[in-house]
Amino acid sequence: MTVTATDRSTPAPTPAAVPAPAARVVAIDVFRGLAILAVVVHHLAGMGVRYAPEGSAVATALAILNRSLLFVVPAFVFMTALVLTRSALRHFDAGRYYRARAKTALLPYLLWTVLYVLFRFATGQEDAAEWSDPARWVTWVQYGKGYYHLYFLLVVLQFYVVLPLLLPLWRRRWPLWGVVAAAAALQLAVYGLNRVGVLDFAFPATMAVWYIPALTLGMYFGANDGMFETLWARGRGWIVGAAVLGLAWFLPLSLAALQEEPVNTLAFSAANWVYTAAAVLALFGASLALAGVGGRAVPALTALGAISLQVYLLHPALLYLMEQWGFPGHPALFTLTLLAYGVAALVIPVLIARALAGTAVSRWLFGR
Repeated sequence: MTVTATDRSTPAPTPAAVPAPAARVVAIDVFRGLAILAVVVHHLAGMGVRYAPEGSAVATALAILNRSLLFVVPAFVFMTALVLTRSALRHFDAGRYYRARAKTALLPYLLWTVLYVLFRFATGQEDAAEWSDPARWVTWVQYGKGYYHLYFLLVVLQFYVVLPLLLPLWRRRWPLWGVVAAAAALQLAVYGLNRVGVLDFAFPATMAVWYIPALTLGMYFGANDGMFETLWARGRGWIVGAAVLGLAWFLPLSLAALQEEPVNTLAFSAANWVYTAAAVLALFGASLALAGVGGRAVPALTALGAISLQVYLLHPALLYLMEQWGFPGHPALFTLTLLAYGVAALVIPVLIARALAGTAVSRWLFGR
């Protein structure tokens, strides 16, 4: 779902570059395909939690699934940083860069904010009196609150603005341990400054600086072609182990927060950053493995990855409309109905994206 297209040209050789395996090109789209599947399942499970019988096994399973998939936005943030950094380090034209970002990211963000606000009014999710309140519109646009999923576009827009300022840092080679340590320290500093009111973010998760580990790792591996492949080959067990341990730390805290129980915010945030960063790397490693072995799933995932932004933008409205149809009370029928809703929320955007491909409507709505 990265807002920029994958650059498939061969990078100019630099001291920090190692020729990237061809599998990485496929792996990027596989990654996007897996990530957008996780997004739909995450939102589907969140909807299911609201209607499953309280305390039932189904409700517990859906809550665990929903919380375990909270790495999805950091995953897309990571891949956006990787692809764009790799491209920008080879060739960068500031005028062309910002014009392209305005066309492919800013305009779709503003358009979808308006469309989803109208959708909320039309479906009764928003009081009609709010329509004429300028302060509400400022909040919707400034914080990505036009609908619950639009903040991702705002996060990447913020990253697009500052990327040119960060590129000089990545024109030299840094040790991975140093990059990880610096990212962790900087992220904790942002957390601390926000807690004491220096930054005072109204909605921290809508700020790009709340995703420093994912952004930093994405830029690191984007600036150092072949480095992730080497890391995965030698340390995949450590990466997967870190993701599992991170989930074991994060999941109880996240489930408690879901139940509106008091949770230490520093512990929650730290666990979230550790888990999501490790899970994103594990997902990229799995994508490389899939791309390397091939199989029937790879073409489907790459095709899905190519239209992941379209699926991301469209599926929440469909889930809301299907939610109004309700759920049967029997656990088995409830589960089957939820699965059917999920399939529809995935397939319908795919069909719409394919129908609109190459049209002016697609370029306006999706920036491509």
